[in-house]
Amino acid sequence: MSEVNILTVINKLRPKVERKKIVKLNNLVDEAVEQVVDVNRRAARELAARITDVLIGHLKQADYVKFGDVGSLSVSCDKDKKLRVNYRASKSINDALAQDFKGTFLNNENVGLDEEGYARRWLEQHPEDAVVMRDKTTRTKTA
Repeated sequence: MSEVNILTVINKLRPKVERKKIVKLNNLVDEAVEQVVDVNRRAARELAARITDVLIGHLKQADYVKFGDVGSLSVSCDKDKKLRVNYRASKSINDALAQDFKGTFLNNENVGLDEEGYARRWLEQHPEDAVVMRDKTTRTKTA
C-alpha cells in the first residue's frame, strides 16, 4: 500500500482548464498586425521583442510593472531566494474570461468536492492507496 498526500490527490483530480496550444509572441504580433492598417509586420515584431527586453530589465531591477489592460508583473522570492515572476491579470481580462470563456474544463465531475470528497474519489480509482490528510490521519478504501 502506498501513501498519497491529500494535496497531491487534489492537484491531480481538481477541475482544470485544458490547454489547447502554445501561442508565441510573434503569433500575437501577427494577429494584431492583421487588425491594423499600414503596419509593417517586421517592425511590429521588433517592437514586441524590444518591449520584452525592457520588461525583463525592469523586473531585474525589482520594479512593479503595470502592463496596461494585460495586468501587472512583479518579482518575488522563496525562502531560498529563488526568484519567480508573479502575474496578476487586469480586471478587464478577468471580466472578459468570465463572460465568454470558450475553453474546455477537465475533471468536471469533481467540481465542489471537499478534501474528504477528493480522498473518496481517489480511493475509488486507487483502492490500494492510503490518502494522508492534512491532519495526518489516513483514509483507505473500506470493504
